Amino acid sequence: MPAFRERDHSRQNVMRSSVCILIHLSFPHSQMLFLPTLSMPQPASTLIEEGVLDVLQNVSRRPIEPTLESDLVADLGFDSLQILEAIAELEDRFDISIPLNDVPATRTVAQVVTQVARLVDERPKA
Repeated sequence: MPAFRERDHSRQNVMRSSVCILIHLSFPHSQMLFLPTLSMPQPASTLIEEGVLDVLQNVSRRPIEPTLESDLVADLGFDSLQILEAIAELEDRFDISIPLNDVPATRTVAQVVTQVARLVDERPKA
């Protein structure tokens, strides 16, 4: 199920980043046609980064604007329960298992993104 969510999320990002091009056709009535252009698909690392940021914003009890440099506790105000909630959501979203032994060493959003990307790369291919 999470793989479908990730693909749907990717399609949504492509459609969101679409822009319309105005093309003037040389017809007698000067018809105008709007065509969407699709941007290049985003790399997996960008999708993972966006997914992690989205999860952190969903789990937070207050509005936050996390950056890669944000410390989960000091900057974002996460407590241990919120960290566990974020772990559970990340595991569901990316179909991974985050070892709890690694959690204390993971302090920043960038470290979370790196760990999730590594686990996604290491998961068995279907």
